[in-house]
Amino acid sequence: MTTVVPFKARGVRAELREAMEGRVPVRLLRERLNAGVVHGYVVALSRDFCLVAEVGDAMRFDGYLAMAIADISAIEEDPSREFVEKALALRGEALAVPDEFDLGDWATIARSAMRLAPLISLNMIEDEDGEISYVGQLVDLEPDALVLRELDPNARWYPDTGAYEFEGLGSIGFGSGYLDALWQVAGLPADPQQPRASRSDKVH
Repeated sequence: MTTVVPFKARGVRAELREAMEGRVPVRLLRERLNAGVVHGYVVALSRDFCLVAEVGDAMRFDGYLAMAIADISAIEEDPSREFVEKALALRGEALAVPDEFDLGDWATIARSAMRLAPLISLNMIEDEDGEISYVGQLVDLEPDALVLRELDPNARWYPDTGAYEFEGLGSIGFGSGYLDALWQVAGLPADPQQPRASRSDKVH
């Protein structure tokens, strides 16, 4: 039976740093935003944000998720740490730490993610539904928003773009198997980009 070793109670950021430096698989809760658990390894940390290499249910690394530290309500060492570490090793899954990933703010996070992957996922906070994901390519930055040209669930490009305000962001994801599959099917947009729709318009 595996003994769960809790992190020392020194605050969430200190616990994240301990997990990152020790290469410990963790489970992160963000109860205000989402009922689910983020499972993986902390690979980068700034004053306000952290980057997690996610581990999927198939015990393979499945992309990265950047989130605000202030949104994390609890962090714990994965109770199945021994199994997770052995399973990843047996499957030849190696933890990859992105070089020079800028976790300064949402804008630098989005730009850093786009340097590493063809698509990003902007996970916006919806009061009733938790986080809703919008997938596409970053095409512009506004003082208070990210401008994205999106794909629909059938990997078809929308002709225009949408702006997503920083204050509504819950997390930014990139490099997952799902995003890679969307990109393989969609490829580059074939049609010219139309002017961005007004913020007063609903994107979908």
